[in-house]
Amino acid sequence: MRIRSLPTASLLACLICLACITSAPAAQTAPKDPFARLFGYEALVAGQEDFPLHIKKYWLMVIKAERDAPCLQGATCLQQLDAVQWRNLAGKARAMDEMELLRAVNAFCNKYPAGQDEKYGHRDRWPLPADLFNRRAGDAKAFALAKYFALRALNVPEEKLRIVLAYLPERKAAHAVLAAATNKGVFILDNDVRPLDLVLPQDNFLSRYIPLLMFNEKGRWTFGQNMEVLGVQR
Repeated sequence: MRIRSLPTASLLACLICLACITSAPAAQTAPKDPFARLFGYEALVAGQEDFPLHIKKYWLMVIKAERDAPCLQGATCLQQLDAVQWRNLAGKARAMDEMELLRAVNAFCNKYPAGQDEKYGHRDRWPLPADLFNRRAGDAKAFALAKYFALRALNVPEEKLRIVLAYLPERKAAHAVLAAATNKGVFILDNDVRPLDLVLPQDNFLSRYIPLLMFNEKGRWTFGQNMEVLGVQR
């Protein structure tokens, strides 16, 4: 039996087509959100009714205040010794890797004593980023906010940072921490640690914290927890 060969032009066209198919780039998949699960709980994008209105209001107020008068720009909100330490930290920041920077900011803020117990109720006054430095003390929210905006001032993008409002079952109390995404996973900047610069992976807190709410400048998330059942004021 005689096999007919394709004309040269047709064969060339087939080879070019095959090359295009095999060299086509693979479909791009969206990068995985490092904060998709925190302390073992799934993070859910918050709807209008899911996120407490007064907390959203306070957070927007904090963002506006920081944009209008950045606390750490020029170290205007710091006392003299703190201003020297901040400028020294900022000057070295570019040479630090991710973990060194997180530890440095954690230590810089954690040198202040913690204040009163945490509350998330309607009457609770939320601190501005400058409050921790002006008063040289604060509650856990003040520490988390100060660390968030300190890292933002050092050019860490907001996508890598989330403020987390949590519940501590062993204390039956509310708390706040800063979560930071790194190439080694999500790490927690907490004011309730020793030594002051200690930064631990989120997995170290699986049995310690129940996450309630999470937010940054670009979004808000919940974890499906009933804050009233846990005894936390909304």
